[in-house]
Amino acid sequence: MGDHQAAAAGDGGAAMEEPIPPPPPTDPETMARWYQLEALERAVRGNTLAFLETGAGKTLIAVMLLRAYAHRVRRPESRRFAVFLVPTVVLVGQQASVVQAHTDLRVKQFYGEMGVDFWDDATWRSAVEDGEVLVMTPQILLDNLRHSFFRLPEIALLIFDECHHTKGNSAYACIFKEFYHPQLNSRVSDPLPRIFGMSASLIYSNGLDPHKYSKNI
Repeated sequence: MGDHQAAAAGDGGAAMEEPIPPPPPTDPETMARWYQLEALERAVRGNTLAFLETGAGKTLIAVMLLRAYAHRVRRPESRRFAVFLVPTVVLVGQQASVVQAHTDLRVKQFYGEMGVDFWDDATWRSAVEDGEVLVMTPQILLDNLRHSFFRLPEIALLIFDECHHTKGNSAYACIFKEFYHPQLNSRVSDPLPRIFGMSASLIYSNGLDPHKYSKNI
């Protein structure tokens, strides 16, 4: 014991203290309610739309799903990432913060004020190189797909916040009409992203049968 103490102090100064590692992210499943866990189970199995009232914890389901997909975005043999789409710039920061608080995934934020409209392919590739979850507004993803900066097979999980905006010629709707559905109906075997949509509102369409909500989206 004495020899060990002498060796520790024998370099002419106090021993360096190792930095304390940050605490692990809180596991959201420990605070999830039964209906959130049920929605998670369904989302892991297939494309899912979650309609829950405001304050019911839709984002928590999305975070749990991101954790479940972590191994898919970390496969060294295939570079893929998750994309979390939100309709406003304010929500970009809010949802990115929630994901960072409850996962150890590397989160990147993108919005128009960053000048992304003027980025070329090389700039985008550099910006997302080490990102595992990309939080952005839908127009940014749509523009990237149109310019072939991103391809759908690169996206393992695609989350649509406030998915009731998926109608008409909205950016949400165009992502499906121009890219997702054509590839789904083609013979190309490239993987498509898992889709998770969430909203507190039903789709605004007069006379729409409630049983056709998911088909409408």
